[in-house]
Amino acid sequence: MPAASGLTPLQRRAAREIIALVRREDRPAGHHLSKLALARVVGTSHNPVEGALAHLARIGVARHEKDRGYFLARDARLLGSDARKLSPADDDPLYRRILDLRLGRRLPDTLSETALIRKLGAARAPVRRALARIQQEGWIERRAGNGWAFLPLIDSVEAYEDNYEMRRIVEPAGLLGPKFALVPEEFETLRRQQHRMANGGYRTMTAVEWVDINATFHETLARWSGNRLMHQTIRHINRLRKLLERRVVAGDPGLRARQAAEHLEILDAIGRGDRKKAAALMEKHLVRARRDKARPDHFTVGRR
Repeated sequence: MPAASGLTPLQRRAAREIIALVRREDRPAGHHLSKLALARVVGTSHNPVEGALAHLARIGVARHEKDRGYFLARDARLLGSDARKLSPADDDPLYRRILDLRLGRRLPDTLSETALIRKLGAARAPVRRALARIQQEGWIERRAGNGWAFLPLIDSVEAYEDNYEMRRIVEPAGLLGPKFALVPEEFETLRRQQHRMANGGYRTMTAVEWVDINATFHETLARWSGNRLMHQTIRHINRLRKLLERRVVAGDPGLRARQAAEHLEILDAIGRGDRKKAAALMEKHLVRARRDKARPDHFTVGRR
């Protein structure tokens, strides 16, 4: 696959998310890639999606037909290599370096933009772009003047355990809440995604794709609770834990398979209308995930 160096960061993100979407939904060759629908999913205007689709056509992922638009050129399950090469771990080395330094406790809680530029030995413009992305992800905020303050990360065993303890209390309660209501179309989408993962799809999914699917599962159930604050809380926690979990699941395909099977059990209970059983399964699932993931060796990245 040729390099995507000619793409803008937004076009590259759009290309990555288009591939992730068709892989999550296991789309076959010939599937129509609607620019309007993709722009809604990616959360951007048509122009970046058009640029992304043109790039995907150049590398053989899509094909363009005059007056008809873009179509998937290969079955989605054959796009693993393309997904890995568009991974966000590779699209901004400066962002990755800031993350590694922060996880390694080698950046202070507050610092100026100038100090960060000196620390990184980088130009101001790319540092500002990286900081804008980090601010959007919710783990840094601007201070008065040109300073920045890092917000708490899930960057230690204790913080990771706090994450799971909070979720063990909140997520089962959401399943039992009086306003809980599943959305049938979303329910079927979740079942299809998790079934594919549990039955071998985890072998070809990138760590980024799996963590995103996992986050979507938990965020969707939190939204079905009807409690907007609960949903926002789970979304925020997911943004923070994604920074680490992409590393955790990358080296443990068996963990992906087990979690997908447990997700299916929860969905089956919800589908039967047995929310009490679903809540019990969710608590068991989170307790086991805490045991599997909250280990000291997962928090040594970048430390010296």
